[in-house]
Amino acid sequence: MNGIHNSHDVAFAFIYGSAINSNLGLCDIEDVDVLIATQGDKKFVYEWDALRGAEIRYLRLSEIRDILRVEKRLFSTTFPREFNSLGGILANGLVVIKPSSDLERMVFNVRESFHKIYVKALSQMVENECIKRIKERSGFTKRNRPFSSHDERRYAFYGSDVRISLDEARSIIDESIKRKNIEPGKAPAIARSILKRIKTRNVLEIHRR
Repeated sequence: MNGIHNSHDVAFAFIYGSAINSNLGLCDIEDVDVLIATQGDKKFVYEWDALRGAEIRYLRLSEIRDILRVEKRLFSTTFPREFNSLGGILANGLVVIKPSSDLERMVFNVRESFHKIYVKALSQMVENECIKRIKERSGFTKRNRPFSSHDERRYAFYGSDVRISLDEARSIIDESIKRKNIEPGKAPAIARSILKRIKTRNVLEIHRR
């Protein structure tokens, strides 16, 4: 942290992700995510070894400005790995290592517009968490086979091929919403949005048969 804070090449840096933005105990935290914005066009990796359980991402300041634009650019597939770091900002979950006026301005602008798109943004965050939970559960195994009539009442999240019942999907969604510390008032709309997506995917796959 001292190296990051004192470096003239670093514009700003923050910690985000499940370590500070999930309802987890210390023993449940898998890693610590750090995002570092570098000055100008310089993208670099420090010579020190990253701490075990830490993931450091380096982005140019110009790239950060690009991905922090809300609405259309917020969900651009150009920056899929950076979406969760943006999620930390959207959900008020940041630990700033090196502050700057650039960071303050960007965070302010994102949060000003967040209320317009919060269902879509938080739904994507929660759905990513659902997929992660499914992969971790030994009871759910990937099935490499064609879609069958048996699957018409089983559902899969986008980004996952594992099919589960609607009750199981609801349970995982509720669990993921709690882990993400989503405000209770926002939870129903987010759950409905995700369920609608997986039901739509199921209908489309039935029509393709």
